[in-house]
Amino acid sequence: MIEFELVVNGQLTPLQLVDGLHRVGRAPDNDITISVPSVSKHHAVLRVEGGALFVRDLGSTNGTDIDGKPIGNEEIEAGKHATVRFAGVPLWRAVRQDDSTATLSRDEEVSPSTIYRPDEDYSESARARIVDMLSNLFELVASEADAQELERQACGFVSRFVDTDRVILLQDEGEGTELSVKAQWLSQGKASTQSQERLRLSTTLVGQVLSERSSVLVANTLNDPRFADQGSILHLDLKSAMAAPLFDNQRVRGILYVDCSRPQVQYDTEDLQVLTATANAVAVKLRTLTLEKEIRTAARIQMAMLPEDLPVPEGWSLDCHLTMCREVGGDLYHCLPRPDGRTLLVLGDVAGKGVPASLAMAATIVLIRSLNDLGTSLEDMAPHLNSQLGESLAPEQFVTLFVAELDHETGRLRYFNAGHEPPRIHRKVSDAIEELPSTGRPTAMLPFGDFGVSECTLEIGDTLAVFSDGIPEATRSGDEFFGLEGVDAALRTHATDHVSAIRQSILAAIEDYLEAERASDDITLMILRRSA
Repeated sequence: MIEFELVVNGQLTPLQLVDGLHRVGRAPDNDITISVPSVSKHHAVLRVEGGALFVRDLGSTNGTDIDGKPIGNEEIEAGKHATVRFAGVPLWRAVRQDDSTATLSRDEEVSPSTIYRPDEDYSESARARIVDMLSNLFELVASEADAQELERQACGFVSRFVDTDRVILLQDEGEGTELSVKAQWLSQGKASTQSQERLRLSTTLVGQVLSERSSVLVANTLNDPRFADQGSILHLDLKSAMAAPLFDNQRVRGILYVDCSRPQVQYDTEDLQVLTATANAVAVKLRTLTLEKEIRTAARIQMAMLPEDLPVPEGWSLDCHLTMCREVGGDLYHCLPRPDGRTLLVLGDVAGKGVPASLAMAATIVLIRSLNDLGTSLEDMAPHLNSQLGESLAPEQFVTLFVAELDHETGRLRYFNAGHEPPRIHRKVSDAIEELPSTGRPTAMLPFGDFGVSECTLEIGDTLAVFSDGIPEATRSGDEFFGLEGVDAALRTHATDHVSAIRQSILAAIEDYLEAERASDDITLMILRRSA
C-alpha cells in the first residue's frame, strides 16, 4: 500500500492505494473520482505494485502527465517524488512525518536561468525597492522574537515585498549539517494544498547557493526545453522560483526560497536582488540570536564553575557574591580545602569584559584548582599562575588575584595579592579598618616578577572583606566613584550581624549610588569572619 495526496479544487484528499489497478476519472464508477470538468469520465489507470506506481492514460481529452511530461496509453512508472496530473489535477505521494527534513532531491539537476553573485551591485530599480522596505526591514531585524518566531516573521516579510505563493526558510543546525525547513509562508490559495508538501530543490541549485554564496532564479520551468526531460524541481505546476543564501557575514547558514505557480508572475533580476538583501539581513539577525544563545549557555557554564557550597569550618562564617555586568564576565571567586586541612580563598578579576574575559576566568579557576590539589605552596603558586596564564591568555589580558591560605585553628591568614584591590579588615576590638596591600604585580602581565607572600591574623570577631574593583570604581559619570566608604560603613555597622548582612548592605549602597544605572563592571565580594 502507498499513501497519496490528491488536490481537487484546492482541497487535499488523502488516498491509500493497495497493490492492484485503480481507475481514475470524473464518473462515479471510478476507484478515484475527480469531479472536475476538465477530467474525462474514464481518464487514467494507476497500478500499484509493491512500492512502485505505474500510470497509463485512457485516451483522455486533456491528457495525463508525470512531472509535466505527457504520457500516452503505454504504462509509465512514476518516480517516488513525481507529481502525476490528470488534466492539471495533481497527485503525489504523501509526505511522511520522518521525511520532514528530506528537502534535497539528488536524482534531478536543474540549472538556474539567472545568477546574482555577491560581488555585483544592485540595480537602480532594486535599490529603490530596498529603500522603500528599509523601515519594515529594520523592524524585522530589531525584533526581540526568538529564532523560531523570527524565521516565521521573515517568511511573512518576504511575502509582502515579493509576489509569491510560497516562502520557505531552510537552515542548518551548524556548519556541515543538513538543511531542514524551519519556517514557511503560504498564500491563502495554496495553504490547504501545500501544508505538507515536500520541498524538492535540486542539488545543483543548493550547491550554487551554498558554495558560491550566489542567489539563483529559475523561471518558466515547465515551458523551458532545458527541463523537458528532467521534471519540475517541485511538486505542483511551478512557473518561477528564487533562492538566496542566508549569509551572516561568517558563513552561509541556509537558504531563503520563494516560488510562484501563477503564469503571470515571472521573477527577474530585480526580484532576486530584493530577496538577496532581505536574506542577508535575516541571516545576520539569526547569527546574533545564535550568539546570544551561546552566550547564555556560556554564562550557565561559567556560573557552574563557581562553588555551590563553601567548605567553611566551624567557628568561621563566609559569604560570597558575584554579579556580572554582562551575560559573561571575568571575575571569579573560590573556596577550596587544602590537602593539609587548611582552606584556600581566592578572588580575582580578569582584565576586559565579555567572552574573552570569561574564557580567561575559566582557565584561571582550572589552574588554581589543579595547583591546590597538588598541594602547591603559595610561594610557588603565584609564579606558576603567572607563567601558565601568560602563555595561555591574549597579550592584552592579565589577571589580578588575591589568594589566601587560612589556618582555622590560629586565625593565621597567609596570602599573596597580585595587583588586586586591597582587601579590608575590620578589627572588632578597636573598630579600626586595616588594608592588605598588594604583594606583586598582576599575573600574566609580564613573564617574570616577584610575588611576595605576606600574612596577618584574624582574631575572634574580626571580619575580612575581599572584593573586585567593580565595587570601589562603580560610577555614574566616570568622574566620581563609589569608593570604599560604603564598604567600611557596612563592616562597622554589621560587625555583629551575619556576614550576609554586610554583603546586602554594600550591594544596596551601590544600587542607590548608581541611581538605576547598570553597573559598568562585574561586582564580586567575599566576606569572612572569625566568630569563635
